[in-house]
Amino acid sequence: MATIDEKIRTAKQKLGEKIPCSIEVLTPVHIGSGVKLAEGIDFEKTNYSVHIVYQADLMKYLEDNPDEMERFIQGNYKLTSLKNIPEGKKYNISMGRTSEINEFERNGFGKPYIPGSSIKGTIRTILLKKRFDQLTLEEKSDLLHRVTSPRKEWASEPVVKKLFGDNSNENLMRVLEVFDAEFEVLGLEKILILSLTNENHTSYGWKQLWNRQNTQDHTRASQIFVEALPIGSVSYFSLQLNQFLINDNTAKEKLNFNEEALSEIKNLRTTINKYSQKKLEKEKEFFAKLNSSKKLTSVIKSIDDLLEKINKLSDKEFIIRLSWGSGWKGMTGDYLDEQWLGVFRNKYNLGKRGFSIFPKTRKIVFEDDEPRYLTGWVKVKLFDSKPDNGKNQKFDKVHDSEGDDPLTKLKDKFRVVENKKK
Repeated sequence: MATIDEKIRTAKQKLGEKIPCSIEVLTPVHIGSGVKLAEGIDFEKTNYSVHIVYQADLMKYLEDNPDEMERFIQGNYKLTSLKNIPEGKKYNISMGRTSEINEFERNGFGKPYIPGSSIKGTIRTILLKKRFDQLTLEEKSDLLHRVTSPRKEWASEPVVKKLFGDNSNENLMRVLEVFDAEFEVLGLEKILILSLTNENHTSYGWKQLWNRQNTQDHTRASQIFVEALPIGSVSYFSLQLNQFLINDNTAKEKLNFNEEALSEIKNLRTTINKYSQKKLEKEKEFFAKLNSSKKLTSVIKSIDDLLEKINKLSDKEFIIRLSWGSGWKGMTGDYLDEQWLGVFRNKYNLGKRGFSIFPKTRKIVFEDDEPRYLTGWVKVKLFDSKPDNGKNQKFDKVHDSEGDDPLTKLKDKFRVVENKKK
């Protein structure tokens, strides 16, 4: 007779166990919180540096220095009104005229993190294209004719419902669960928007957002500054495929869950890598047409490096692009052909009217005053657990050997997290 442990193990295998994963940043990644840090209030800058002071650090400083509180209030809550600015985080970068920074998403402990929903959303987009491409021409045409919403934000609903299920119970993405990846360190990156300037796809400029014009001189273009995970950053998370929902005959029949890419993790990995490779090849083609002056050579080289990494992946790794900066096609899945793209451009007023190429812009990370990277590319390694170095703190116990009060102990733990937040 099976023991309890054996029964639990059998149940986990049938339902699908969590797969530990590592995630490595290959190009700067920004996950926006929706908050913009303001000059004078959240940061100070010089011609050569930026000094960010987060609210938790500022509040702690004012708490420890009551004399500064009055000075801060009378100075209209400006950092410059303080006698000494808290340590915060300093970056050796010039912001020029820019007066705000896009803040990175943080969890309840103040740590930057990639939400599992961001990773899952990207995988969903890849599966959307895969499933759409499997339709016949007649099925595609019939489905796209159902797109009648007057609002572009809801335009894809008929397509999504057809390919993933009509309701939450039948939603194919129930099969996949992805958990958050927490990081420790952030960088500050300068982003410029490259924009095509002719329909031959042979010239470009850098976007000036204030007048909707382009300039050949990137030093005169609009600069967007974002907190971002730096290249080489590594974290750990887990994902889970619900083997019961995808493989049980009754579940498949009742819920119509029939997707090879989700039947096994190796199939999902293969699907993601095929999509990423094609996406990178298209991006390389986009920039190669513009590189007559050789000013985009570094961008093309970074794309070549990513393609080379894809070709050298093990059978437990995949490369994928996340979140901010992935562009319109990256967010939608790029499943429309040119004819249908034209139809929806007219219907929803997408892109520059009269300009045949869409989208015609790209967000580029600058480094050493040179265009260098696309944003958001990461490598995930499956079945890769976080090394146990004995330094991981657990918050499930609030008593120590000396019997400190639980609330005091918990408060102290949160205070430590706040003090480390830069």
